[in-house]
Formats: sequence, structure tokens, C-alpha cells
Amino acid sequence: MREVVVIGGGLSGCWAAATAAQAGATVTLVRSAMGATAVSSGALDFVPVADASAAERWLAGLPRSDPRHPYVAGDAAPSLEDLSVEASRLAGALATARLPHRVNLRDPVLVAAITGQLRHAGMVQSTIAGGDLRGVGSIVVAGIPGLARVQPGLVAAAIRERVPRALAVDSCSVSLAVAGLDDAVRADLDDATVARALEAPGGAEAFGAAIRASLGKAQPDRVLLPAVLGVADAPATSARLEAAAGVAVAEMLTPPPSAPGWRLQAACDRVARLAGVGVVNATATRVVRERTRMAAVETGDGLVYPCDVLILATGKYIGGGLRAEPRLHEALLDLPVFVDGQDAGSIGSRDLTERTRFRDQPFAGAGLRCDE
Repeated sequence: MREVVVIGGGLSGCWAAATAAQAGATVTLVRSAMGATAVSSGALDFVPVADASAAERWLAGLPRSDPRHPYVAGDAAPSLEDLSVEASRLAGALATARLPHRVNLRDPVLVAAITGQLRHAGMVQSTIAGGDLRGVGSIVVAGIPGLARVQPGLVAAAIRERVPRALAVDSCSVSLAVAGLDDAVRADLDDATVARALEAPGGAEAFGAAIRASLGKAQPDRVLLPAVLGVADAPATSARLEAAAGVAVAEMLTPPPSAPGWRLQAACDRVARLAGVGVVNATATRVVRERTRMAAVETGDGLVYPCDVLILATGKYIGGGLRAEPRLHEALLDLPVFVDGQDAGSIGSRDLTERTRFRDQPFAGAGLRCDE
């Protein structure tokens, strides 16, 4: 039986580890801390966000537009059907881990973010997918006093301006009428506090009743909320809230810190463990090499994990996979990093950023080069 060591415990690392374990390998996952997965918005992307509504066309043009892209390295270009099958397999595993997703890469949902931006998403958590703006006639954006980063009136105005058809959009403010929060907390809420309050016994029911009262006689198709429908079991919290409110509710995409990110990281952990992966909470400090192959991984506590295959899933800057000092480099094996096909070692730090707003930043596209 082959021994596989995966370094990195986010979505990529956990899914690689689970896939290897399901193929019959003995798998150890080494991770030091949560990475970018824990701050994700609630949507997963298989193609660039700007091309999500035309994924098949983007894939078809990829061998010409970006022959170095991992999808097409080694002439192994996936079709949209290939990606859809894998996305559905991932969604099935996450659903088993109590985090259902909606998947449709060919016909992605159109959802709103708390910033007022709209985007198409081919794979999104079910509590967010319910906010698909296509085919609905009216929505209400609900804010919570004390949760300052969500301004319902501004979000509603932005949605009204950006939806390319007639859509009745209104806004309201709903007090967090749940027990156990003192006045000081209510005045300075964060997503985690609200999510846990709604998940607690009676929390979703009390907030649902407050939504019903705030709507009055209005009967929108959807109420859009900040992403606060619990952490441990968002679908159950959502169902309780809808029953009390008497209206369909959905979450908006949320930049970090985000409850959807916390949910996804926790579900990834469950996916790996359910597949029989051994998870080690430690920092990988050294890889033992034997000529041209990787033989073992050593952690900071001095333990050594032998391997026939090493999978590197350490991410970029948040996860610590890439470091910028004294030059942009991969942190563990010192593998060369490339920016737009150019070795980052030959690029000055000043040239890794654009001084103009709304331009792609070179450092954000840095990564390792893939072959077949």
C-alpha cells in the first residue's frame, strides 16, 4: 500500500488526501493551521469569476490563452463535463460532512454579496444558493443593528442597479431579539456572535419572528441576510428561521471573516477524517529526499512521516506556502515561483505590484509551474 503525505489542510489538501485514501493509499495530512479556506466567501470557483457564466467557452480557449495553466499542462485539458463530475463528487462528500452545496457549472446561480456586488457561482453553499436572483420578482435585504459592516439600504440600491431586469428590491433592519446577549455586545456585533446566537436553541425562532414583524404586510420572494445562519449546521438553522419568519431566506456572500469559510474548513476536516486520513496538527519543517524522490516529511516536533508520494497543498500567502522575503519563493522546498511565466527570482519586488487600482496584481497570480 502506498504511503502519501499531504502538506496543507485547506480544501485542496483535504480533498487530495480524501481522494488518495479512497484510492487505497495510507494517507497522512500535515497541517499547521487553517489557511485561506477558512476565510472563503461561500462560493467555490472552477473557472475565473468573470467567466463563470461562459465556462465552456473559457475552457475551450484556455490552451491558446494560457498554455501554462494547470488545467492544460501536459495536454490534459478537462471538459466542462469533467469539471462538473468532480465538482459533484466534492459536493457529495461535503454534504456527507453536513455542508450541502448546489452545483451547476453550466448554469451558475447569480448571488449577491454584502458589498452589493453580484456574481455567478457554479458551486455555492446551499444557504447562499437560495438567494439566486434569477427568476424572483422581489427581495428584501435585511440588516442587523450592531452588525456594522452590512448596510442593507446600500446593498439593496446596488442590487437594484446591477440586476439586468426588473426586480423589486427593498431593505429593512431586524433586531437580533435573542436571549443571552447584553447591550454592549448588541451594539458591536460580529458574524460569529450572530451565527452562534441563531444556532442556539430558540435563537433562529426569535430572529424569524423579528423578521416577520419587520416585513409587516410585505411578502417578498426572498429575504437576503448576512451570512450568519450558524456555523455547525447552517441548513438546519436556515430551516428553523424560515419556519418562524414565514418567508424564504438566504445568505449573501461574505468577505472574511466569514461564517461560510469556517463551515467549509470544518467540513473539509470531516471529509478527510471520514475517508480515513490521519490528520497531524504540526508544522512541516523539512522534506527528506532520496535522489530525485521525496522519502519523508519531518515536523517541528521531530516526528518523521515516510512517504512514497508527497502532495504539496500549502497555498499562497495566507497559508504560508509562498513567502516574499528575501525574494518571492516557495517556503518548504524552495521551488521556483513564476509570475506570468517569468521566474519570480528575476523580478524585483516593486514589479510585483501595480500602482493602478482595479488592475490585476502580479503577486496575486504567482505560483508553481505544473507539468503533465
